[in-house]
Amino acid sequence: MTGVGSASFNDVVNNYCFIMGTFTVDRLHGLQVGVDVPHPGVGPQQGHEPTTYHTYYQWVPFVLFVQGLMFYVPHWLWKVWEGGLFKEVIQDLSIRKYLGSDLRNYVRREEMFQTLSTYVIHQGSEHRSWAYKFFLCEFLNLGVVVATVFFTDWFLGGQFLTYGADVFEVAGLDPENRTDPMSYVFPRMTKCTFRSFGSSGTIQVRDVMCLIATNIINEKIYLFLWVWLILLTCATSVWLVLRVLTIVLPFYRQFLLKLHVREGHRKEVSTFMKRASVSDWFLLISLAKNMEISVFSEFVSHLVAQVAISADTFPVDNCQEKNGSPFSSSVEKKKQEMLER
Repeated sequence: MTGVGSASFNDVVNNYCFIMGTFTVDRLHGLQVGVDVPHPGVGPQQGHEPTTYHTYYQWVPFVLFVQGLMFYVPHWLWKVWEGGLFKEVIQDLSIRKYLGSDLRNYVRREEMFQTLSTYVIHQGSEHRSWAYKFFLCEFLNLGVVVATVFFTDWFLGGQFLTYGADVFEVAGLDPENRTDPMSYVFPRMTKCTFRSFGSSGTIQVRDVMCLIATNIINEKIYLFLWVWLILLTCATSVWLVLRVLTIVLPFYRQFLLKLHVREGHRKEVSTFMKRASVSDWFLLISLAKNMEISVFSEFVSHLVAQVAISADTFPVDNCQEKNGSPFSSSVEKKKQEMLER
């Protein structure tokens, strides 16, 4: 701080400027530092020429904290909607438990296959909503990323969208002869106008320079955040395009599921997927990602056999799809037989 006499008064002005905010003169950006201006944007203001006030630095920690919570919202929603269902469905067939030291899981695998097959066949309507809630959370991920980008741009006065690109554009130029975008968005030295009473009671106006030390960290935080958000937006967008393809293209779903079974079991996957809905596929692909490939291949064989038994016909291709699940017809048939008996 310069332009203030006593040390105690210096502290008062420091606190005042930090609370009320500081500013830079727009006209003075881009001038040669040390010749035309002492610091970028700092110098005498002529009349009512445009200035940029900087008050965001007070809110940076709170904004970053809230944005971090927003990224957690889709995950939290999914955990609430899923409610531990998948853990109950997969039982002890997950890689961690099945390949552990307890050999009882291997001995009991047929029993667990039977339980899991029964759920897949008879609970189609339940995992249908389960699947689409997961897809919604994936789209929410992109929504949170895009909202974060535009909110940060508003928070920094419309300077964030091109911030990283501007920084990389001048990175190779001579530091003495360039306009650093960091010093424009996150100035380290700014101006502050402080008014006080003089010894005779008249109002004295002091034009002082203020050092904003936190901007040395803020400029790097937001440069990293810009790069991260751009990469995250691109990666999430590509992933959602692939997700849409899995929803609308049955052969693509079948191709993805075949990647999770051994080659000798791929024909059974084709048989299962001929009438399977999106939600049926999503449940199986989720199981495949959490099961060892040989275990999942064995389960698929067991599942196809159980579907054939439920339908009282071989192959499973003759199962008719009803209410969004390829197995509903066999379930209804069994219910009718039980009523007749």
